[in-house]
Amino acid sequence: MKKTKIFTFIRKISVSLLLILMTYIIIGLMSIPKPVARSIELDEPVSTVEVVPIERHTTGIDFKVDGEVTPFRVIDIVTEIQGRVIYKSENCRLGRAVRKGEILLQVDPTDYQLEVNQLTEAVKQATANIKENKVQLENTKKDLEIAKQQIEIKKRDYERVESLIKTNANTYSDLDVSLSNLLNTKDASQKLENQIRIYETQSDKLEIALQKEKINLQIAELNLERTNVKSPLDGVITSDSFEVNTFIQKGTSAAKILDPEQFEIQCSLYMKQIQWIWLSRSKEGLSNGYVFAPTDVTIVYEIDGEKWGWDGILQTLDGGGVDAVTRMVPCRVKVNNPKMVRLLNEKAIPAKKPPTLFFGMYVSIVVHSKPDVELYRIPEKALLPGNKIWTATGGKLYQHDIKVATTTPDGILFYANAESIADGDLVVVSPLANPVEGSNVNIIQTKNQEKTRNYPMASLFDFLSR
Repeated sequence: MKKTKIFTFIRKISVSLLLILMTYIIIGLMSIPKPVARSIELDEPVSTVEVVPIERHTTGIDFKVDGEVTPFRVIDIVTEIQGRVIYKSENCRLGRAVRKGEILLQVDPTDYQLEVNQLTEAVKQATANIKENKVQLENTKKDLEIAKQQIEIKKRDYERVESLIKTNANTYSDLDVSLSNLLNTKDASQKLENQIRIYETQSDKLEIALQKEKINLQIAELNLERTNVKSPLDGVITSDSFEVNTFIQKGTSAAKILDPEQFEIQCSLYMKQIQWIWLSRSKEGLSNGYVFAPTDVTIVYEIDGEKWGWDGILQTLDGGGVDAVTRMVPCRVKVNNPKMVRLLNEKAIPAKKPPTLFFGMYVSIVVHSKPDVELYRIPEKALLPGNKIWTATGGKLYQHDIKVATTTPDGILFYANAESIADGDLVVVSPLANPVEGSNVNIIQTKNQEKTRNYPMASLFDFLSR
């Protein structure tokens, strides 16, 4: 029994020592470096990658901003006379539509009509004075002609008396009488000439007086016409200040009318977006920085899931500076025809479209800039952190740093770099595990699945849905 226990003890010790020995042998074998078959691995592809061709982008850069609709112009209807309001149109109330030339209110015209009548008579009197002066002038000229004839007669009589004195047929007394008659006739002629000059001067004064009365009459007639305050355009009343029997002063604001034929939209752009517009070409040439080359935009407003669009033009800044809070550039979009509206999401069930834009609406603005720069397009999944991409042109992997311009529904747009990337190069879109620069790869070229938008409305709708 004792021998059996000893034998069992020895066997356990032997097994333990054997296990320890085998453990050391295994660890030693694992620590021996294995030879690397470098020549074999260099000849074989590292991996298989999926690629798509890099494409040149030539359709510009679309980007979306938010904006608020504001009136293009609001006309302040100011009274140009004073008086008591005796009539107010039913349409001259807040929110009502008015037509061009429609009478909004009427001021009591009695005093202005009396003034017109008075000045009309004054013009008639001034005209009569001119005619009277003209008659007197003509009569005086005729009297002057007669006086000149009498001078000739008196002059011949004087000469005859003077010649008879030499023959003692007349005396010097007769000569003095004849000379006196001649001088009296000349004096009468001179007075007539003076009177003619007076009449001519009076004619100018009377003509000036007539013109003055006519001007006063025109002013009075204009004031009489101004008693009817009319709408200068087709529009909508945004405020009214007076009722019937109210006395209004000259220069008082009676109503304000919104011009619904044009609207503006206030929006703000980042400097990067402003630069794209600065780089855009137009038929008018490049801008001076404050007035852009006209850039087309699409204004979008959503009602119950339906997106409606209007066409507009982005052309000017709104203030010419950068907002101190947002660090963005305020701009204005002009909508020349706010009643031309269309449905953008064509698959939606069309409801009755909105008739026009309304000021105060918050809308989305898709700016269709066309910068004069060379751009390339790649799928979004090809872009790696740090704006890096891998290309596999020629079956070898190469990494590139790109300068991203923006993200569009068709993928990533980046600025061209003629030294490293060209149109048609193959960009890797599949995941890579430990890629090595210059390593060989198997290439599987696929079609860019992101370019599936075949019509503008769907593209714009997809863009707005992002």
